[in-house]
Amino acid sequence: MKKLLSVIFIIPLLISGINPIHAEEKESINEEMIYSIFVDRFNNGDQQLGDQVNVDDPEAYHGGDIEGITNKLDYIKELGFTTISLSSIMKNAPDGYHGYWIEDFFKVEEQFGTLDDLKKLVKEAHKRDMKVMLEFVPNYAAPSHPFADDPDKTIPTTVTDTLWLDQAVTLNVKNSEVRDMLFKAADYWLEEANIDGYNVHAIEQTPVSFLTEFVDHVKSVKPDIYLTGSVLKEDDVTDNYLHTGIPLIENSTMQATLANVLTEIGTPPEKIYQVWEESGKRTGLLSIDDKFTERFTRKIVENGQNPLTTWKLALVYMYTTPGVPVVYQGSAIPMDGETHAEVQQLVQFNNKDQDLQNYFNKIATIRSQFPALAYGEFEFVGSSGAMSVFKRFDEDTTIFIAINNDTGTKSITTTAVPEGMQLTGLLGDNIVRADENGEYQIGIDRESVEIYVAEPDKGLNWPFILMVVGIFVVFILGIVYLSVKQRKRSH
Repeated sequence: MKKLLSVIFIIPLLISGINPIHAEEKESINEEMIYSIFVDRFNNGDQQLGDQVNVDDPEAYHGGDIEGITNKLDYIKELGFTTISLSSIMKNAPDGYHGYWIEDFFKVEEQFGTLDDLKKLVKEAHKRDMKVMLEFVPNYAAPSHPFADDPDKTIPTTVTDTLWLDQAVTLNVKNSEVRDMLFKAADYWLEEANIDGYNVHAIEQTPVSFLTEFVDHVKSVKPDIYLTGSVLKEDDVTDNYLHTGIPLIENSTMQATLANVLTEIGTPPEKIYQVWEESGKRTGLLSIDDKFTERFTRKIVENGQNPLTTWKLALVYMYTTPGVPVVYQGSAIPMDGETHAEVQQLVQFNNKDQDLQNYFNKIATIRSQFPALAYGEFEFVGSSGAMSVFKRFDEDTTIFIAINNDTGTKSITTTAVPEGMQLTGLLGDNIVRADENGEYQIGIDRESVEIYVAEPDKGLNWPFILMVVGIFVVFILGIVYLSVKQRKRSH
């Protein structure tokens, strides 16, 4: 399906003289589209791993496992994702379905499967040109961990208002034994399972010096390793954390802004851009909900909006603006939920919106075809009411992103298009050409989106038009001929 969509998108662009694929392909995490998986709450593949499973208890295991993820790789691939990021899979204390009560950093939690299961998952993902990242938890362990009773190896837990961590102990990563154990654990999963990278948990709770050393160490083991960082308290993320070598870090402020703006009809997406500017134009992981927050679909429904329509607006912003999109499991269905129990349900694969799933694939295909959407400059063009237009460009390509979050059709006039070019819509059949004053009027319907690529303006396609007219004339003549022939037979 994705290959077919790719062909459909590429053919007209190649005919028009545009090559959407950069001559020099860049291998970087900036090009990825990440699917975030909460392992215990994703998919149950091995029914025999049920010792601690109780789906009626929100604080118990629900049966999701590594085999269940492997079984759904084609589904994830079909949605257009290039990387899967798994929650912590290390051996936990009883009921540690979330992965933060680690008893052994060198073993797979038995409720999730075995090391061989993980190896198979990675191997199958690589066959599909997908990467696998694991959540790495350097700060927390179970009270039953061997280091927990050693006062030199632990420090007082300061994060007690975050789900699950109030029952964990905090490791002293400045202690040489703790540091060495964590480094060896990082090596273990890279070498034994051939994973592609780590999502480092709660980086702002970790000393900058340790993070810097950790990054240098894992890069010495795997130079092309992918690294991201999650955050518990956004206000604690100082500039020092942005320079530890972890290129993509969560930004909960941007996440909340994105969700709030797009679920308030009449609010221009320009406000999201303004928050990004205020953050120092920080480029990181761009998500709209996760396992700790209310589902985006819940916010949509609460505001009386259409989930499919609003998700399209959100996906276009996430997939075309600076940062790497991260989508929480079940979003393409789309799953609903407000409480932690609702947000952390097993994915309801039997309930699906095929139109939304197709759109995920479509927007991912566009992002993968245009390097400017991963590396290009980003500018705000203008707003009209609650419609905003943005521009991304590099030396090869110029792209305009139009998002109308208004209750009516809106348009914006711009001259920021390269001379002699027209704007061709990639989502619809829209074409925008310059008027006699050299201005381009970009207009779209209410609660809709369009992505335009600038391409040479060749005017009307007369050969195509004449061909269509010719076919129509032949069709009419054929009908006339058959009618005359029928009359003769009747006489």
